[in-house]
Amino acid sequence: MRNNRWIKIIMGCALLAVGGIVLAGCNAPQETQMEVQNVQKPSVKISEVQKRSIGAPQETVAEVTASAERDVVVKASGDVLKALKSRGDQVKQGELLFELDPADVLLQKQKAEIGLRTAQESLKEGQFAMQDDPDALQPLRDQIKMAQIDIEQINRTLDNYKVTAPISGILTDFTIESGMIISQGIVGKIQQINPVKIKANITEENAKFLKGKTELSFYATDQPEQLYKGKIIYFADIMDTMNRTYELELQADNANLALKPGTKVQLRLTDEAEQEVLTIPTTAIIREESNTYVYIFSGGKVEKRQVELGRLNELFQEVITGLALEDQVVVSGQHQLKDKQEVEAVAAN
Repeated sequence: MRNNRWIKIIMGCALLAVGGIVLAGCNAPQETQMEVQNVQKPSVKISEVQKRSIGAPQETVAEVTASAERDVVVKASGDVLKALKSRGDQVKQGELLFELDPADVLLQKQKAEIGLRTAQESLKEGQFAMQDDPDALQPLRDQIKMAQIDIEQINRTLDNYKVTAPISGILTDFTIESGMIISQGIVGKIQQINPVKIKANITEENAKFLKGKTELSFYATDQPEQLYKGKIIYFADIMDTMNRTYELELQADNANLALKPGTKVQLRLTDEAEQEVLTIPTTAIIREESNTYVYIFSGGKVEKRQVELGRLNELFQEVITGLALEDQVVVSGQHQLKDKQEVEAVAAN
């Protein structure tokens, strides 16, 4: 076919020489010019930038912890007179947990009270007998003061014989029973689980999903249909360089006590609406070193445009910057193109 075309051109030039008149040069037939022009315009396929779901919401594993935890501390030693609470019970701040037998301490208090009364009576009698020498009564005054201090100390000790809850919550690690002998120290814990805290370590890649957010959704792994809401109360500014993660804490209501400390939950860093993003076919992407580009088709020409890409979902990739909805991007034949080049475009299937 190519040889036939040039034969036609030569014949056309020869006909111009008839009659002995020779013209300088000759023109190719119009049909041939159009064919050459068509060869100069590459044919490409194009596709619209569209909003698509990039996949399921982005999630990470988190742990439920108590919002507060306090030790149950016994400041005295002795026999347990009666235990009013057991492990697993829900208690209120200041509520009595158990009592120690105060019999020996009460005897000491009685003895101190008798000593105080005796010293007070002696001082009263001495004030009449020794009016001329008041300093002689100073030992009695000191004795009264010491008895008063002893009684005050005994009263404080008696207070320690009644052990109460330091905060409201669930009583854990608590094995106190009536009749047992205990020593000073920690005998249990109280965990405050309404509200609870949700703790997670967020990777550097996922940290961008939390920008500007004040709360997140989460669910227990055995009940994915039940979504809870948690308020962000702490998000670290500085990365843990060893793990390359950021510490995150949420606070969530737990009125029905369904969330148990120590259990795992799935924390949603994005919701369904955030999964609907601008996307392009992966075949439109051109990679040059560390940069990514696409060709945009408009007005019969293509424009090379740098883009920032995000998440990938099979054949489509999220576009973060560089493109707008319904832009036309070249998805086939773009590797042979140049910026501002004219092309023939057809819609991709």
